[in-house]
Amino acid sequence: MSKQGVVNIRGKEYKTVALRVQEFREQFKDYALVTDVIQLDQEQCVIKASVLNELNRVIATGIAQEFRKASQINGTSYVENCETSAIGRALSALGLGGQEFASANEVLNAIHQQNNPVVQEVTEDQVKAAKDTLTEAARTGELKKAFFTFGPELQEKVREFANELKKSA
Repeated sequence: MSKQGVVNIRGKEYKTVALRVQEFREQFKDYALVTDVIQLDQEQCVIKASVLNELNRVIATGIAQEFRKASQINGTSYVENCETSAIGRALSALGLGGQEFASANEVLNAIHQQNNPVVQEVTEDQVKAAKDTLTEAARTGELKKAFFTFGPELQEKVREFANELKKSA
């Protein structure tokens, strides 16, 4: 960090969400920052953050989405990471950003995910169940649709099987 709360990533300066919140509290004492969970399940979280002025009017918003399987940290903290990102984006919309809209955490997380993609392990039981699903789907003319409901790792394991089913149809 060149300055406390500011991170230089690839030549651009990004403020941490903690610094943005501190600046918000100092500059907008009568404003409120609220978050709403839009979607939350075992796979993903979507949160909207809103900045309300002294009249309780929304003057800035930010929305974020996080997937539980996106990173090791998200495995236990995808909801917290999602809320932090939404807050950072709302504060950027208010004008409390750096040179860029994304926060330092969002950019670093994106770079980490690009460099370290999560590979989901596929079990033999999953492969067998997928083949059963594909066999049934081939009978009803829904083979392609069924194939694309699988994740990329499972698709790779059953691609040849699906192609054989397609040829025999």
